[in-house]
Amino acid sequence: MKNKIKKHFLIILFLQLFNYSAFSQKLISQPFVGHTSATEINIWCMFKNADTIYIQNSDQQVKTFIWKKEHCFRKFLPVNCRFDSLNKNETYKLRYSFNNIDYFPLISAKTNNDSTKDFSFLAGSCAFVPTGFNGAIKPFTSLNIFNYMKNDSADFMLWLGDNLYYIFNYHSYKGQLKNNIKVRMKKKLSAFLNSKQQYAIWDDHDYGSNNSDASFKEKESSLNVFQQFWTNSKNDTFNYYTFQQQDCQFFMLDDRYNNNDNKLVLGNTQLDWLKKELQNSSATFKFIGIGMQALNPLSTKECFYKTDKEYKELIEFIKTQHISGVLFISGDRHHAELMRIKEEGLYPLYDFTTSPLTMYPIKISKKSSEFVNPDKVPGTYYPSFNYGKILISGPVSDRKCTLELKDNKGKIIWMHEIRADELK
Repeated sequence: MKNKIKKHFLIILFLQLFNYSAFSQKLISQPFVGHTSATEINIWCMFKNADTIYIQNSDQQVKTFIWKKEHCFRKFLPVNCRFDSLNKNETYKLRYSFNNIDYFPLISAKTNNDSTKDFSFLAGSCAFVPTGFNGAIKPFTSLNIFNYMKNDSADFMLWLGDNLYYIFNYHSYKGQLKNNIKVRMKKKLSAFLNSKQQYAIWDDHDYGSNNSDASFKEKESSLNVFQQFWTNSKNDTFNYYTFQQQDCQFFMLDDRYNNNDNKLVLGNTQLDWLKKELQNSSATFKFIGIGMQALNPLSTKECFYKTDKEYKELIEFIKTQHISGVLFISGDRHHAELMRIKEEGLYPLYDFTTSPLTMYPIKISKKSSEFVNPDKVPGTYYPSFNYGKILISGPVSDRKCTLELKDNKGKIIWMHEIRADELK
């Protein structure tokens, strides 16, 4: 009798443990859509206590993701999922499963079409999100700016680097994973990511330590982790890429992996790639996104303009190849401003710097030459929390780009309009 009771008890205990294990498998962050094209959709999501995850689209295509101890932190499983060979201009409903039988709704995403219409996107950088000991760097950090960005009508977001801050944990793969996981579990940030498409590049603080360059020993680890947590246009080897939205093309650069004390920022391979992509582009506006400021002759900090030869080589190429529509978008500086410089024989070049989202703002000293920089568009310097919004509008024959700077409550601080005809 005792053995029978013991047997029944063990069976019940086993079933309870099994049910608990199944129940504990869960989606722990809101999913978001990354890069899309006419034939491709990328989405990101994260699970806990799941050994295997299945993601299915409307065409019954299934992608499988397996938790592996050497690639994961504890029982967290980030999922970066790509579906390709899809139909143009079609909405796909994606679902997830733990057993490839029972599926649950995840997110919807639509492939692109060939139309040219009005659209807009957000941009920002320097997003400090307190996690663990890192929080001591900036206690009581508010993430409310992401509520306003979530409710903004823009179609997608460009993260321009320092999208999180490795403070004490950039020396190891597991430490980097841990930081990214904790950041993605913040509800306000997660809700914003879920609200619209997301694209990202990195800068020094989400690559390594302050001003990290090509000598950073953990750069392969940083690249691996970054590509696990951002669903950019496919580039398995490098961390730079391009994508198209309507009649605009975006060239998203890596200013860290090949950086040699800022004498060289992009490296020959990336610079050659950028020139080739620009030459092949027929886009009305060509946005070049870079983590450090791009155009500031009087900068006292890191700046692409200050490279020994790369900047001059790129400008000469734009000039001789008659490439129209180039605009720079940058972050890093912990303040916002719009630079406009004139190179001989070329249309005005603009650099829209937007920073910080949540990290400490930094004011330029009034005694500094930067404060009265003649290349700065008057009234655009803003030393407080902010993000940018860029609107592309008008008929195909007369497109315009409207730059807006917004504060941390979504209020417009300034606007500046640039017509496509001005950049020819």
